[in-house]
Amino acid sequence: MRRKIPGVRASLAVLVVGCVLPLASVAAFLIVDFYEREQAVLMENTVSRARAIMAVVDHGFESTASALQALATSHQLHDGDLKGFHERAVDVLDMIHADSIVLVDPSGALLLSTRRPYGTPLPRLRATPLLRRILQTGKPGVSDMFMGPIANQYVYTVGVPVRRDGAIVMSLNATWTPIRLHGVLAQQKLANTWRAAIIDSTGHIAARTHDNTRFVGKEVVPALLQRLRTSAEGVLEANTLDGIPVLTAYSRSSASGWSVALGIPVDELTRGFHRSLVWLIAGTVAALALGLVLAWRIGGGIARSMHALVEPARKVAGGGMAPLPQLEVREANEVALALHDAAAVVSDAQAGMRESEQRLALAVNAARMGIWVRDLVHGGIWVSDVWRELMGFTAEQEVTMSVFLERVHADDRAALMRTLYEAQEAGGGYQTEFRVQLPDGTQRWVGSHGSIECGSDGRARLARGVSFDITQRKQAELEAQHKQKEVMHLSRVAMLGELSGALAHELNQPLTAILSNAQAAQRFMRLPQPDLDEVRDILQDIIDEDQRAGEIILRLRRLFSNADMPRQAVELNELVSGVTVLLRNDLINHGVKLIVEPAPAGMAVSADPVQLQQVLVNLLMNACDAMADTQGERTVTVRAGLAEEGRADIAVSDCGSGVPQAMLERIFESFYTTKARGMGLGLSICRTIVKAHGGELRAENNPGQGATFHLVLPLQETQQP
Repeated sequence: MRRKIPGVRASLAVLVVGCVLPLASVAAFLIVDFYEREQAVLMENTVSRARAIMAVVDHGFESTASALQALATSHQLHDGDLKGFHERAVDVLDMIHADSIVLVDPSGALLLSTRRPYGTPLPRLRATPLLRRILQTGKPGVSDMFMGPIANQYVYTVGVPVRRDGAIVMSLNATWTPIRLHGVLAQQKLANTWRAAIIDSTGHIAARTHDNTRFVGKEVVPALLQRLRTSAEGVLEANTLDGIPVLTAYSRSSASGWSVALGIPVDELTRGFHRSLVWLIAGTVAALALGLVLAWRIGGGIARSMHALVEPARKVAGGGMAPLPQLEVREANEVALALHDAAAVVSDAQAGMRESEQRLALAVNAARMGIWVRDLVHGGIWVSDVWRELMGFTAEQEVTMSVFLERVHADDRAALMRTLYEAQEAGGGYQTEFRVQLPDGTQRWVGSHGSIECGSDGRARLARGVSFDITQRKQAELEAQHKQKEVMHLSRVAMLGELSGALAHELNQPLTAILSNAQAAQRFMRLPQPDLDEVRDILQDIIDEDQRAGEIILRLRRLFSNADMPRQAVELNELVSGVTVLLRNDLINHGVKLIVEPAPAGMAVSADPVQLQQVLVNLLMNACDAMADTQGERTVTVRAGLAEEGRADIAVSDCGSGVPQAMLERIFESFYTTKARGMGLGLSICRTIVKAHGGELRAENNPGQGATFHLVLPLQETQQP
């Protein structure tokens, strides 16, 4: 399925969105980050302010406790003059700004109160947690909020112990109504929208900035109460008792256990944040709208300009040119001018291509090349008339791959199919040669060059190429091979002339032995009682010598035969041994000592044994000739072994005068010789033989004296490392 490509307008719209939205996202992130950091600073300051207010409240408690401790040392209390102490307490009341001063005995009974004249009956306190704490610790303390039995309203007290003879006999307390604490909050001049409260140690409200009378004595919300019990300071988000969402900062006194809570309405905290976000969203929407409108208009102009160029572009493909329209974009006008220039270039190119095609057709016809194209996907084949004539097809015959392969010679068909298959798998080009069997019974050699064209998926889709007649070249190659074979044979025959004396001596030894043994047998047979065992031994010697002579003659026949021998596995040691036996007497006649360093057992090459013998014989005879003028010991060394990269090396070294450095390559050229006799074909023929076996024949001078010839051949495949 073809992927849908977006138009210019859509692409510009995506560009606008891609530019605006990231900027808006960054701005939103910065706003949120600024809000969070500002809120963190504000709440930290608010906690500090709550701590300061709590410090003011604690200071009031402590100053009152100090005043009461001084009053508790009054001599009236020590002497039991409660009436006189009542009068003094009334005088001190205004000094400590308390609502009343009361005296309580350990049982909780009120002994006196400045709210009542002395002697007036007073009620007993029902719950006295502060009194119990004072009696237990002997230290001043602050009560929680409770309903006063005399004032009939919520009050709190600060109490100190009264001692007589070291024992606590009474508790002297000063009481206040929540109005005093409300005044402490009013002095802080908090924002009118903030909610502030002073809370006793049990979590009940002692004073509040808003609706003080309504909420005094009530327990704070559970979330705040839980936090007050678990931590001394902190911040939490919760609703107030009147249902307002606030972010509350609180601080609890470690001395009195009372707390101060300051609540900032969440709406007030987030109002600026929300306003900034609204402005950001509005700005983003406006920017997107403006950008999209501009993108639509600009994209429309570009799209119209591009559409106007479609028809001229199509005309260019045919070598023509449509009239150039007025375009809205400068770059489109430049493209239109380029199309106009391209139309002229295409027209000239098409004319040149037609001329080139005509010339190519003339050249192909003149060269008698057959053109073919094969569709590898659908299997169709197109061929030229020359190709039909080359392969023996008439103009009416349908050409298919199977019909074509039937024309290919049976011996070449498998190799051709393998070449075509490998080319399709690998892609690229190929070259091949094969024979075709024509309808009249004759054969024709055909050369074919082709190339494979692959699709976008990498699979071969089309093959095209040319075929041409190479019959004459093949016949010339066969004639050249035949002549080369004759030259090699003549070289071996010439070699026979050089070895004739040594070979005659080699054959004379077994023949002389046969004659001597036969004469001895005759003498034994003339005896009256011949020794038959001795005769049998003589006859066996005759047979052995005859076999020896037969082997020498067989080697000579093989070496100088003109028949082709198939390649076979030739062991290096057997090859060297056979040649040294053949040349033994010749080496003796030349006064040459032969040293053989054999190869590892079983090392073999795939070769024509006769041709390798010819090469090795030639190298040994050349080594003997190179030492003809050498004084002293004449030594030839034959080393067989393993060369690099899985190849065998037979090295023939002499101790002659060596080869001039400039002549190391020329000695392998035809008709080049440094000897007074010979045609100069020996080493040239040897290199030709070695190259035909995929090997290498080279020469080098020894460090001391003499030269070494290296016969390097590929090892048999089963022996390659």
